[in-house]
Amino acid sequence: MEDNKREMLEYQINSYIEYILRNLDNSNNLDYFNIKISNHNGNIQAECTLKDRKKAY
Repeated sequence: MEDNKREMLEYQINSYIEYILRNLDNSNNLDYFNIKISNHNGNIQAECTLKDRKKAY
């Protein structure tokens, strides 16, 4: 049972990451971003924050 939970978590997390990276790649934003993934009783949430950094001089 515990192995099945782990496998399902790994599958869901990998799916979220692939989805986020694909969207970032399509919008040319792969340089600066954060991904936060949390799990509570099997409910996985993923947040992606884009960052824009530029040099002033």
